[in-house]
Amino acid sequence: MEVKIFLVVQEFIDDLDERTSAKVYKCIKLLKEFGKKLGPPYSKKVGDDLYELRGLGKINVRLLYCFENNFAWILHGFIKKTNKIPKKELVLAEKRKHNLRSDN
Repeated sequence: MEVKIFLVVQEFIDDLDERTSAKVYKCIKLLKEFGKKLGPPYSKKVGDDLYELRGLGKINVRLLYCFENNFAWILHGFIKKTNKIPKKELVLAEKRKHNLRSDN
């Protein structure tokens, strides 16, 4: 499956330390390979058509993504510091998902 990454997310990943960004890119590679079949511990559904790609390690990086028009779209990235995903992170991803769908 082809994966498209929003530019701000690409910049977020590239600004991480080398080891962490390598782990994140490994997760993205798994998403490309397995698509909608990717599951725990790398992926988890977190909302209506919204999924969390989990970069596991010392720094818990999360990428929020959706599926649209046969692509996986990575909408938002953040460092998770709490057990629950902060609402502001979900709201931002939902907004980008909505904008993505209204553009098609």
